[in-house]
Amino acid sequence: MRPRIDLPCGVGEPRLRHPLRPPRRAAPPEAAEATIHPDVGSKSFRSFLAAPLIVAGGLLLAAGSVAAQETCLSAACHEPLLRKANVHAATESCDTCHQAVATPHPQPGAKTFALTQAPAELCANCHDAFAFPRLHGPVGAGDCLACHTPHASDADALLRQAGDELCFGCHGDVRQELTRPHVHAAAADGCTSCHSPHGAAQAKLLAEPSPGLCFQCHDDVAQQVKAPVAHAAIDDGCGSCHAAHAADQPKLLRQPEKESCLGCHPDVVTPAMTVLHGPIREGQCTACHAPHGAGEPKLLVKGFPVAAYVPYDDREFELCFSCHDRDLLQYRDTSFATGFRNGEKNLHYVHVHTPKGRSCKLCHELHGADNPSLIAASVPFGQWRLPLKFVKTATGGACAPGCHKPYAYDREVPGRQPPAAAAGGPP
Repeated sequence: MRPRIDLPCGVGEPRLRHPLRPPRRAAPPEAAEATIHPDVGSKSFRSFLAAPLIVAGGLLLAAGSVAAQETCLSAACHEPLLRKANVHAATESCDTCHQAVATPHPQPGAKTFALTQAPAELCANCHDAFAFPRLHGPVGAGDCLACHTPHASDADALLRQAGDELCFGCHGDVRQELTRPHVHAAAADGCTSCHSPHGAAQAKLLAEPSPGLCFQCHDDVAQQVKAPVAHAAIDDGCGSCHAAHAADQPKLLRQPEKESCLGCHPDVVTPAMTVLHGPIREGQCTACHAPHGAGEPKLLVKGFPVAAYVPYDDREFELCFSCHDRDLLQYRDTSFATGFRNGEKNLHYVHVHTPKGRSCKLCHELHGADNPSLIAASVPFGQWRLPLKFVKTATGGACAPGCHKPYAYDREVPGRQPPAAAAGGPP
């Protein structure tokens, strides 16, 4: 066992205390009797002995008092080091980490004590080394004291600063991020809610792989991605669409919703589209599409037929009629339910209420078009793009599609033809 060093300030050499050294044995009784002075019982002899013992006792008491005050932790030396809420267990003995290299101690302008080992090796004597594939910079550099104090701290884990302030000392960009309007709730619980402070298997020192880490809090999203149709972006992690710390957009989106979607789906909306579907115009792709997963094709939030021809019933086109009024398909004749009528003959009804009912997408673009009411210039029909040749007038219009002969409609004068040039016919 290494002897403990008691370090009195201002004393030349450190004193060694051997706590396990056996006490001296007392002399045997016969030896004591053989050396008794003949006048030992006299009063003068007892007085003769008492005087020096009293003086010696006083000196010992005084010396003990000085020694008690002149240790490493005396008020005149290093006592403030441990005046904190959390004290390093190793400070129970200074020589656990420190050794004398010169005497006397202290010496003005000189260091008379040194660490017994390099700092990282010294810490490893008590704390297991980290074996992560990715290490926090200070850990990889062996600089434990970049984050921790060696003696005592008011912060937990002997950190130099409490909470995220320590992290912000290096990661000032994250501090700036957190000034944005929308802040990740996990950030309020501290950086270690998501990041491992010493090392991790994941990039960014994430405690778990994404999206599993995110699902620990967002269990509703964890269920959504189990739907029959999952957003492919999930495979690349939640960070594909969401900022980790804070953002200018709701839901921590990196960009406004429409721009975020168009970053991967650039052909959905093009500059040629002068008329946009209402939700697209409002920048709300999620009005029709679920962002994480859905039970419908194309991540649609409600039912919409995949086929071009759909026998109509009141359950079809659920998605469309979550916004539009189903009355436009309900009445054979109407003067109010739709503008697509010839007089009062409801042409929506004509197109849908047949055994070979037409889907909305056979005439309308779903996201945007360059015709009013999202009427398509052409629509997919097998391997062919079927042209519609639609012309709009103030009270109706006309079309000459590949699916039937040219027809005109007019709400005021049934069958009135638009001007031939406008309709694309012969002059």
